[in-house]
Amino acid sequence: MRRRPGSVPAFWRKVLEVDGAAGYARARDRLLVLEACRIPCRTATVGGALHVYVPPLLEQRARQELAEFVREQQPRPPETPWRACPHAYLSVLALLPLVLWHGWRVGWWPAPGLLPPPETWAAAGMLDAVRVRVFGEWYRAVTALTLHAGLTHLCGNVVFGALFLTLLARCTGAGAAVLLALLGGAAGNALTVPLRPGAFTSLGFSTALFAAIGGLAGAMARREGHWRKAMLPVAAGAALLAMLGTEGENTDYLAHVAGLACGLLLGLLVGGDARWHTAAWRQLAGFVLALALPAAAWVWAFAAAGR
Repeated sequence: MRRRPGSVPAFWRKVLEVDGAAGYARARDRLLVLEACRIPCRTATVGGALHVYVPPLLEQRARQELAEFVREQQPRPPETPWRACPHAYLSVLALLPLVLWHGWRVGWWPAPGLLPPPETWAAAGMLDAVRVRVFGEWYRAVTALTLHAGLTHLCGNVVFGALFLTLLARCTGAGAAVLLALLGGAAGNALTVPLRPGAFTSLGFSTALFAAIGGLAGAMARREGHWRKAMLPVAAGAALLAMLGTEGENTDYLAHVAGLACGLLLGLLVGGDARWHTAAWRQLAGFVLALALPAAAWVWAFAAAGR
């Protein structure tokens, strides 16, 4: 029977035993761990081996701290590099119907004869809070995204929309990016109706633009493993909102904030679904659905206006 060294108090428990030069170096690191955790310890050399003892009430904690230190020292497997989704630039094609629709409405080129007179489109499709609340015309949350007050308004939304849609498409794919921006923009428009009392009107693609920014922040946050790192893209999205979404006399701040929030939630959901990123038919389906929703909303708007 091996006797306990006399320098160690009675009932103290041994938590470590090492031997050799390499063992002594390893024991030095572990002693530093115990010291950092404020766990009292005693060392004794018995038969050429170094023994480390701790009080019995702290034995379990000491073993846990030492085990965690060992796990941290183990080499971690290399992380899988992030790969951008291919053909992200195709998301820009979704902005061409905005230019075409605005050109028909202002007379740049003749509008199809099957459609109502272009001068009636703004009244039929802009987001009118009174008509939404009283008559339930929620389709205006979608149709308002396709209307613009003028050429400057249109160009600003198309330029910044092309930039952020492409960045979002690199994370989620082109079809998913366009669909996310449209749904986030429509949800943001709809959310402003109950949040803002009184009558107001609104139009423009900027709500969907900030939904794309929010979706990009959400998709990037979803890729991070720690919540602190995930907050960085969210903070960047808020900074872009402060820089781009608060300028101009007629800027709809609430719609921009609502679009960013809705896009952020959608980005957190879609950003982690690899099926969207790899399946070409899913991207195509998302793109077609994103174009079909405004078309259906305008059919509903023209039918309601004709009654």
